[in-house]
Amino acid sequence: MQVPPLDRDEPRFAQASKQMLETGDFVQIAFQDEPRLKKPIGIYWLQAASAGLLAPNEPTALWAYRLPSLIGVVLSVLLTAGIGRTLFKGPVGAIGAALFSLAILPGVEAHLAKTDAVLLACILAAQWGLAKAWMADHPATARGPVTTGPWTAAAFWLAIGAGVLVKGPVVVMIAGLTALTLALWHWRFAWLKALRPLWGLPLALAVIVPWFVAIHFATHGAFWDEAVGRDFLAKIDAGQERHGGPPGLYLLLVWVTFWPAAALLGFAGLGAWRGRMAPAVRFCLAWIVPSWLVFEAVATKLPHYVLPLYPALALLAGYMLVRAGQKPKRRWVAELVRAPVWIAVAVAAGLGIAMFAGPPFIGGDFNLASIAAAAGFGILAYALYRFARRAYAAPFPLGVVVLAAGLAYWSSYSQVIPGLSQLWVSSRLAAAVADHTPAACGKPARLVSVGYGEPSLVFLAGTDTALVRTEEALPLLIANPDCTLVAVEERRWPAFQEQTQAVALETLATIDGLNYSKGKRVSIRLLRLAP
Repeated sequence: MQVPPLDRDEPRFAQASKQMLETGDFVQIAFQDEPRLKKPIGIYWLQAASAGLLAPNEPTALWAYRLPSLIGVVLSVLLTAGIGRTLFKGPVGAIGAALFSLAILPGVEAHLAKTDAVLLACILAAQWGLAKAWMADHPATARGPVTTGPWTAAAFWLAIGAGVLVKGPVVVMIAGLTALTLALWHWRFAWLKALRPLWGLPLALAVIVPWFVAIHFATHGAFWDEAVGRDFLAKIDAGQERHGGPPGLYLLLVWVTFWPAAALLGFAGLGAWRGRMAPAVRFCLAWIVPSWLVFEAVATKLPHYVLPLYPALALLAGYMLVRAGQKPKRRWVAELVRAPVWIAVAVAAGLGIAMFAGPPFIGGDFNLASIAAAAGFGILAYALYRFARRAYAAPFPLGVVVLAAGLAYWSSYSQVIPGLSQLWVSSRLAAAVADHTPAACGKPARLVSVGYGEPSLVFLAGTDTALVRTEEALPLLIANPDCTLVAVEERRWPAFQEQTQAVALETLATIDGLNYSKGKRVSIRLLRLAP
């Protein structure tokens, strides 16, 4: 939770939630004066509630806005275990949950004030209800008696409603494709009656409809144009905001985003093939395959889109570890199954080297934390290397992997990454503003920024931060000279000097760093009118 706000999506969400607390408007969503209508209201309510209750006097306490995401990931790990316990016999659920919790992507999302961790929990809650209905129809293969009473149905439909309120139709797509694939695979639809759709669907609509009606009237219908036309449909048709990619991109990314559990993807595939007739395995395949194909076909691609499918991958990996099946007879198949382990070894080694040697190049220090992070990744690399050499003769070293990953992640998130000062330009600039604000102002001075306009700066420096063109800065500075500061990026400095020849300016600080959103070095001067 110590990592500064990560541009650009996270501070946009956090700032919009902060403005809800500032304005008292819990229907409309805005970033400063700009309506933010791309996503529904759910995550903003959760973040605003968390910040309002836990940090009412600290509007920029980012941990409070991130807390719903952390809770979402913790719930997702528990739900993965619950789904595994429903589907499989033995400790598959616990192993699958452990593997999922180790993956890089869930850990990243737990540290970001965005929608995806909470959406993940909603999707997994719905999938658990679906799994119970499915296994109740296959009692001979279930772990034990599976009950699907009205509480299971209510939880399923409430999860659907909450998921839509967090991020639109994604939860409907994944649960719907899972159910449809299973029904068509067996040509049986009767098992879905256990979810009580006759009263369950109205229950979900009761969660969804009130806010959608309120935002429709509040925006005079503009919400639908923005959320559906310019966001949802645009992502399908073309790569939005330069986030396009070819089909197959997620198959390339999974080796990093699902690491270190990605080491077992070959074994998961082998287990899925060998157990393809088992209802539990079929449920996981119906969960993964159709939705994965949809995400690969959609033009816009971001790594977290396939996150809701990772628990099913982890459960299949856990299933194979518990079964400990025989080595494939064909050598090429055996080597293909083992190949992901070697990829995971390479990723672990690369991360270890990056943590050991990389920080000094981007403002960090070579210290005990970087050594600890590198050691954790190094231990992981060695453990995976030994498993790769004896993959069919030795058990997967899950205990070592858990402990080493814990050391690596804790050191990275709590010390190494926050210490990369060159990356956190907005944090350093906002701190400089606070340091140079006269005591008489009563609150941090208003910041007028020329040439640097990352959303994190607005969240940290205040909602009244002005992101302006060069010629607009001086009038704002003159309007309240005692409690207004101006920040000018070096590329705009010559033009700014021309605009301010008639006044005397005093340089208070210079912030140098890397704007990672644009991949460019920046140098920013913080100034005020000279006394």
